[in-house]
Amino acid sequence: MTCLTDLEVHAVVDDQASEANREHVMTCAPCQRRVDERRHHMRNLTAAIDLLGEVPAELNDRVQHAIASGRAVRGSTVLRHTTSSSFWPRAGWISAAATAAVVAVVVFVVLPRFGAPTRLSASQVLERSLQTLATGTGVESLDYELTIDGVAGGPFRIKHLIDRSNPNHYRVASYGADGLLRSAISQDPARQQRIQVIQVDGRNYFVKVAGIREPVLSLPQMAQALVESIIRMMQATADPTLTLQDTPHGREYIVETPTVASHGAAATLDLYHARTVISAEDFRIHEFEGSGTLLRQPFSVSFKLLEQTVVGAAEANFSLEPGPDDVAIEGTPGEGPFEELLTAIVREAGRTGGR
Repeated sequence: MTCLTDLEVHAVVDDQASEANREHVMTCAPCQRRVDERRHHMRNLTAAIDLLGEVPAELNDRVQHAIASGRAVRGSTVLRHTTSSSFWPRAGWISAAATAAVVAVVVFVVLPRFGAPTRLSASQVLERSLQTLATGTGVESLDYELTIDGVAGGPFRIKHLIDRSNPNHYRVASYGADGLLRSAISQDPARQQRIQVIQVDGRNYFVKVAGIREPVLSLPQMAQALVESIIRMMQATADPTLTLQDTPHGREYIVETPTVASHGAAATLDLYHARTVISAEDFRIHEFEGSGTLLRQPFSVSFKLLEQTVVGAAEANFSLEPGPDDVAIEGTPGEGPFEELLTAIVREAGRTGGR
């Protein structure tokens, strides 16, 4: 029996594989290693969501008041529409770090250039993108719009900087429709430093953590596991459509999967519908929209690429600096950015007595 495909590996991780594939993993060391790696990525994602936990009532009331006031000051994002009573538990406290993860899934990473053939199937277009996910070099700068269903203040402008030679070194900043910073995260493994920004009650809180623990959590690496799964899911769809359109920016491929109902299984990732627009010249994804469930939570997102460039290492600015009206907080190293941010903000809220 030949080794499993990526889709079959993911089915093993989700306990949805055939008996033959499960037996193959037991006897094939390379496939077992791939399954273990995929499970490790999924555990990291699940642990990150679990760390969100419950927020104290006092801080919850303050932020709920800010949201109810109608001011576009939300710095967090959610993967689903939530009511006020369920906003904070679990999925509600997703700051810039979670934004980075979701954004990375939607962006699919910027794809390098190919000589575009005259005829391709939908599966081949997706396969080309899958094959080139890890081929980026240098420091890459991405500028795009992101809309998440149920999240006010969008569409969000995302500016994403990542060192492809060291994916642990990155910076992601989210700006609201008004152009104001909503949330951000910067990580520098060489300095063992992580800085996060979140906006609460219209004020930016900068949480700086020195001496971050090893191994350093890499949100881009976590997201890539999901990216691969989404592309494979689109490929595995029985009848994805492929069309060509001519635009002022050149010819583009449009790959779209038919809308399906939930598969009913408790899968880590379930895709109901996806549509992506890809440049026929360089296979770079210009737009994406999709819906489904991630970690059993519904999501609906859309993305539009505005600009992609490769910048010189000397020109790349990964830092985040607080302004005169911002609150700077010294955080303590934790298991990851979610825990560090939550702990620091709750401690600060307690110190100020809810003022």
